[in-house]
Amino acid sequence: MAIKQDYFDTAFELLSEQGYSALKQATLCKRLRVTTGSFYHYFENWHDFTSQLLEHWRTARTTQLVETAQQHGDPIEQLETLLQFALDLPHRAEAAIRVWSKVNPDVRAVQEAVDAQRLEVVLSATRTIFDDEGEALHHARWGLYLLAGYQELDSGEDPAALEWVLRRLIRELEEKSREKSHVSPI
Repeated sequence: MAIKQDYFDTAFELLSEQGYSALKQATLCKRLRVTTGSFYHYFENWHDFTSQLLEHWRTARTTQLVETAQQHGDPIEQLETLLQFALDLPHRAEAAIRVWSKVNPDVRAVQEAVDAQRLEVVLSATRTIFDDEGEALHHARWGLYLLAGYQELDSGEDPAALEWVLRRLIRELEEKSREKSHVSPI
């Protein structure tokens, strides 16, 4: 018998393999080799399932990230943690969720919340590097744009490419951080 987590894991597999249009109750149950009765043991209906799936994704892939990154006092260590996190994301599934969010307002709301949370955690790190709020925000957005663009264009096919571009961003931020720490107050 499948447990609730199995439904979420299998849903992410379907999203990764075939996109959001493949995410159907019958396909999910068939992949898990369970009956629809088993499905209804955990979920009231399909909307309940997709709501819980998206909440699980938001919590597991963003809220926990924020908590982990904030454990580091150094902004560069925070950014390194974020980079490792970004490399481990299920990019094809996230790309499918981004497509899904274009046609479903409930999914769009969760996607926007995830992007906002991710932006905020990067912004928290860049604020300690830049005295200018606008500059900190531009650099934080840069990181999010790299991630979202990678998911849209590569869908996780070349994680080395994502690592390369994110490391370039971190290198620039490290340089700015060193410059800031070497400037003595007058």
